[in-house]
Amino acid sequence: MIVEFIGCAGAGKTTLRNLICEQGVHDHDVVAMPDLLLQRPLLRRVAHPTAVNVVQEVGGLPFLLRALPGERPFLAFARRTLWRDATSSFDKLNGMRGVARKVGMFHLARTRARDAVVLSDEGTLLSSYNLFVATKKDFGRAELDRFAQLVPMPDHVVYVRAPVESLVERARTRPDPRRQHVGQSAAAIEADVRRTVRLFDLLVEAPPLAGRVSMVESRDLDREGRIRLASEVAEQLRAHAEGRELPSAGSTRDRSLENRV
Repeated sequence: MIVEFIGCAGAGKTTLRNLICEQGVHDHDVVAMPDLLLQRPLLRRVAHPTAVNVVQEVGGLPFLLRALPGERPFLAFARRTLWRDATSSFDKLNGMRGVARKVGMFHLARTRARDAVVLSDEGTLLSSYNLFVATKKDFGRAELDRFAQLVPMPDHVVYVRAPVESLVERARTRPDPRRQHVGQSAAAIEADVRRTVRLFDLLVEAPPLAGRVSMVESRDLDREGRIRLASEVAEQLRAHAEGRELPSAGSTRDRSLENRV
């Protein structure tokens, strides 16, 4: 089962993923998607984000090529979008590399970890940021519905949200700022954050995601609060993996994880 964490940078996706990997999901093997490659003797010490991406690009390439016939429509959609809207050749090529890496790793996980719960905080759905926000493109529900129809779809999605003010502050103070935020004013960073929030709010409403999404409100939690939140998410993933019906609040989305602490 592939589980993707989506949301703005700084919302807590990676922290939540790591805590669930530490705690586990009862009766199920749990692995972070990059570790499907990195937990090998020669790769265990790879930690730099760029190096991790390169390992995933190389390791996922055979699986991307094998899946190419079925994924050609999505890759063509991504290429058209980037070539039309990205502002530079670098952004076009780098964006397409990111999309290809995510698709390759998705199919690697499908092949190598069929019986495990695979957790990803840089999955196929997150490529929507590179296609629609990083390009400064105006987007609407119709385009995101089309994206959702074509993208390789994870089995379950955890949408991690946080207050805009917190996201902006984290973006401004993080030691490894996103390339799009380098040298940007606070107003420009806030505009990017708000566009990203709008993107994911619309994306989780797309029909192909119906019944797959859990919402998590991640505020400034202490260590104990983060552990408690991870335990609640892990229980939901266990229920989903076992085919049990998730609690509903009268919506096409599962809102049982709206933890407001």
